[in-house]
Formats: sequence, structure tokens, C-alpha cells
Amino acid sequence: MDTLTGRVVEFLESQRFVCAVVLGKKGSRYHLLTHLGREVNLAPGRLLHSSGQSLSDNNRNLLTQNLREINNRRNDLMTQINIRELWDLVTGEDDLWHPSELAGLAFSEDISPDHEAALVRAVIDDHTYFKFRDGMINVQGPDAVERLLRQRAVEQERLERLSKGSQWLEYIWSGETDGMAQPRSCPDDTYVCYWIQAIKDYCIRGDESSYAQPVRALFRQAGLSGATAPFDTMVRAGVWSPDENLEFSRYQVDVDFPEDVMRQARELATERMDATEKEGRIDLTGLYTVTIDGPESLDLDDALSFRKTGKGWELGIHITDIGLMTEPGTPMFKDAVQRATSIYLPDRKVSMLPEILSQGAWSLEQGKPRRALSFIALLDDSGAILEEKIVRSIILTDERLTYEDVESRMDKDPFFSKLYGLCGMRQERRIEKGALPLPIPELVVEVDKEGRVDVRLNEPGPARFLVAECMILANEMGARFLRDNNIPALFRSQAPPRDVIIDGHERDLMANYRQRRLISRGLLGPEPEHHHGLGLDAYTTVTSPLRRALDLLMQQQITSFLRDHAPLHSQRDLESLSFTLQQGLMSAAAVRQARTRYWLLRHIEQRRGEVLKAWLLEFGPRKALAVLCDYLITVDLPLPRGMKPRPDSLIGVRIKKVNPRENILKVDWAEI
Repeated sequence: MDTLTGRVVEFLESQRFVCAVVLGKKGSRYHLLTHLGREVNLAPGRLLHSSGQSLSDNNRNLLTQNLREINNRRNDLMTQINIRELWDLVTGEDDLWHPSELAGLAFSEDISPDHEAALVRAVIDDHTYFKFRDGMINVQGPDAVERLLRQRAVEQERLERLSKGSQWLEYIWSGETDGMAQPRSCPDDTYVCYWIQAIKDYCIRGDESSYAQPVRALFRQAGLSGATAPFDTMVRAGVWSPDENLEFSRYQVDVDFPEDVMRQARELATERMDATEKEGRIDLTGLYTVTIDGPESLDLDDALSFRKTGKGWELGIHITDIGLMTEPGTPMFKDAVQRATSIYLPDRKVSMLPEILSQGAWSLEQGKPRRALSFIALLDDSGAILEEKIVRSIILTDERLTYEDVESRMDKDPFFSKLYGLCGMRQERRIEKGALPLPIPELVVEVDKEGRVDVRLNEPGPARFLVAECMILANEMGARFLRDNNIPALFRSQAPPRDVIIDGHERDLMANYRQRRLISRGLLGPEPEHHHGLGLDAYTTVTSPLRRALDLLMQQQITSFLRDHAPLHSQRDLESLSFTLQQGLMSAAAVRQARTRYWLLRHIEQRRGEVLKAWLLEFGPRKALAVLCDYLITVDLPLPRGMKPRPDSLIGVRIKKVNPRENILKVDWAEI
């Protein structure tokens, strides 16, 4: 016989207390009628409380009415219980209490089953100071209570923050406000400020962000599931522009210079050469000297002189000499090594050195005397080096020329025509030693102030070839000088290609493109090892100290040795600096690659639906890899069953989907 039939019991359903009467038992479960008028079957373990109260009326409506009254009475009694005061009263006493015992302490009047059930409700509802288990009440210790209170406060704050964030998100996406007109700084609202910071960090760091979970919860609650919704929210809120560059933050690249660096730069910019500085420098201001760069370049760190002498052709490659003015340990030196390089992006440039120096006081500006480290080579008519020397000098740039200027004068000016011929002979010597010049057009992506994107392929012209070959010669001379004088240095090297499919004289674009994909990665190390790509036994870079930290370091080593007969850095110093430098180079390369890709896709986005020309590079069983002719970038193509295309065949592709922010580019086959 079931002894609970007719008894009033309680259980929890969806976090709500339910009062019921036991009508009987069906197998192992009790058959109940609840105060809500529902009949349910419940396992005995689900019962929270069973009182001595009995309801024997056979009228279902009356039973339900009585249960509602009991339930309401218990709810009223529950509100009279001060759980914290009750806990203070029993803390330090017994740890385990029967509900009726605690109810006697919680209420001043006589205790009924309703008082007992109300206490159980209060304990379960609060779940901080007491724990209800197996019909008994356990008193929580002070440490456990403090921990639970902290957790509850945190959870309450989280819920409040989520609620406020949802309201703000609804406002931002409602279309009732022009987000870009709002202040870009954080508003006074603490919760909105939190969400702006959280969403920014999530956009930058993704799943690695400490805000990843709350941000995903916020957008899930708001029903904004798009991958770019967090970024778009920052745009709508006026925090970011639609083309915001997140790569700087993602790779921790500083755009602006710290104040201590700028202070040092301003001091150095005001210094002028005096008689003491000129001592030990050769005056080469009488040489006809030119700089050759793009029209937009202002950081001019190399200049050329060229003349016929009685012994042969004297070529001077003059590099702005800033090494010993950038003292190790100073703010600017440490900042330059950390940056590692200037970063040239389609929409902006981030200089390695403050522009007050790199584009001003230390730039080889026309008509202004400058300190230089001059690499002077005497060449014969075949381009062979008869003599070479590196000297500290003073030079004066006579002309500031662009590549276009030089090419317009190439045929009629012996300065350039003869030098160009000798450079061709010097390249031929390197090809004989295994060098693989790859004359592939340069992809140039530029963005104007209005955000318009221009993309073009610059064919390698004679002026750029001439300058490049002269810089290779100066860097080769610098590497030999460092090696032969046992000066600690960092050398560039390159292992042989994984395969050689050209002879070094190839001009076919497809062949050179394929060969470039087979080139081994360049290395930087303390020993002079063979550079197979250039066909040289020793190589470093020293010709761009305004733009590359490696060149600055190597210039410091050479200049210090020439002046003081001792290097500035030990090998251990260089090893330490090399680690920082290579971290900076990797970050800069990642920013440059990602940002160029973004603007490139912005340009391609405008051509959605168009048919573009491409050539097939390679293919497998399911997809082909093609190169877009207008951009020289690779795209994947689904390969239809049974299709057997020929490598290097010209095909048409249609742009299907482009999303610059998500780095998505999808194309499909099309008729040309």
C-alpha cells in the first residue's frame, strides 16, 4: 500500500516550485495532481518535500483550489524568511539540519508543514548559504559562501552587461542612427564601452581573444550570425572605417613613434656637420651624383656616380651614412630594430625611422651635402671588378631622377647607357654562376584618398634593372668586406631551387612564374654562405639603412670598423638583435601581404560577373590552379569530371564571390 496517497508534496519543474497531491502510484512512479490542474507521473526521487497535510476530497476542482491556496501560502511564507540572518544564526553550530528544525528558527509562530515547505523553497531558491539534499539542509561554510557570492555577483554583472549590450546592438543595427557620425572614442556608458573594447579585440584576435565567448553570446542573442557582423558593428558605431586596417593591431605593428623616439629624432635632425665630423671622410662632392627612385619616394638612401678614368669605369654607390648616429641602446635604435623595416602598403606607408630624418635630414636630397658610405668599384669593359673600396665620404646629389627620367635619357646619355651595359654584363657573370633572374612584372596596388583602387602590372624596365644591379654590387662588396675582415655580421643566403626549369635568360612570363614557385626560402645567418638566387658566394644588405634595420646594422659594423678599426656589435649582440629583427620582418610581411590582398580583392570585387583571362598552372583530380593574367595571383577552379586541360593553356574565368574582409575569392570556368 502507498502511504503517500492523499499527501501534499512538492517538486521542481522548469525551475518553478509545484505543489501537488498524490492520487496514487503507477508502478514505480507517483500519480499527482498539481496546483496548475495537470496530472503527472513522477519518480520518487523528484519529490522535494512531503508534508503531513492530506487532501481527501474527490472533487478535482476543489483539490486544485486547495493546492493553489497552499502554494500561495507557502510563497507568502517564503518571502518572510531572511536566509542570510538564518545562516548567521546557525553558522558554527551543526552542519546538517532537518527542515523543521530550521523552520523553527526562521519563524516565530508555530511551525506547520507550510512553514517547513516554505523554508525548503527559500533554501533552494537562494542556493548560496544552504544546500538542500536528500531531505536535509547543509550549512555552507564562510569560504564557500564568499566564493558563491562572488560568483553570483559576476554572473549578475554578466547578465546585466549582456542585456545592455543587446539593447545597444539593437540600436546600432536598427538603422535609426548614422553610426559614422558618432564619436569614435568610447562613450560614457560603461557597458557600451566594454562591448566596444570586447568586439574590437575579438575582431583582431578571433578565438584567441579573451572576449571571444561573451562576444559570440552577444551576437547569438541578437540573431546576428554573419562572420563579419562584429566588424560591421564597429563600422556602424563609428569606431572603425569600412576599410579599417586590423593587421597593425593583429601583428602588433606600431604606426606612430613613441615620444622618446621622436624627441631623439628632433635632436638629430638639427645637427649639422662640423669640421670634426668631416675629418676622416673623403670629399666626393665634386662627383656628378644622382638619385633614382619612384616619383613619390622621399626617403632617398642611395645615390650613384659613374665616370671614365684612366684605369676603367668608376662606379660609386653612395649610401646615406646614418649608422653611428643611431647609437645602440637609444630609443630610436631599439624601435628601428623592433620595426625591422618600413612597410609599404597600397593606402599608406609606415616608416622604420621618423620621417623628419628618413625623408629630411638623412635623405640624400638634391643640392644638400650628406654623409655617405661610398662603395666604389673600378670596372673594366666586361664589367669585371679591377679594384674596389669602401670609404666614409661627403657627397652632394646633383639630380633627383625618377625611373622614367632615366629611361628617357638611356639612349643618348653615356652616363646611363654605358652603366646599363656594364650592369647587363655583371648580371651575365652571375647567371654563369647559377643566378636565376626572374623578370616578372611587379603587381602595384594603389589607393587614393577617396578609396579608389588602382591595380597595374609594372614591367621591369631598364632603369629599375640598372639600380637593382648596382645595389646588388654594393651589397656584395659589403659582404666581402665583412667576411674578409672577420667582422661579426648577418649574411643572406639561399639554398638551390627545388628544381631548375630555366637557364637564367628566360623571358617567358609563365616559365619564370613557375620557376619562382620552386625557389628556396632565403635565410639570414652569421656565416657567409652561397646565395644561389643571386649566384654569389657572400651576400648581405647594406644599401637601405633608412628602410631596413638589417642594412642599418651592417652599415654600423662597416662604418665603425673604418673609423675605429673595431666593429660596433659583437656576434652575440647580433644574434640577439637578429631574433628581434626577424620577428619584426615576419610581422611586417604578414601585414603587407594581408593588406595588399584586401585592396586587391576590393578591386576584383568591382569586376564581379566579368570574365577574366587566366592560364592554367597545374591541376589535380578535383581542382585546377590558375593564374589571373591581370593580377598574377592564383585561384582554385573546380575541375569538371572528365575534363583534361593542358598546363599553360589560356582560359576564361568568371568571378563568382568576393569578400575582401573574409579574404574570399571564388571563380568558375567561363568562355573567353
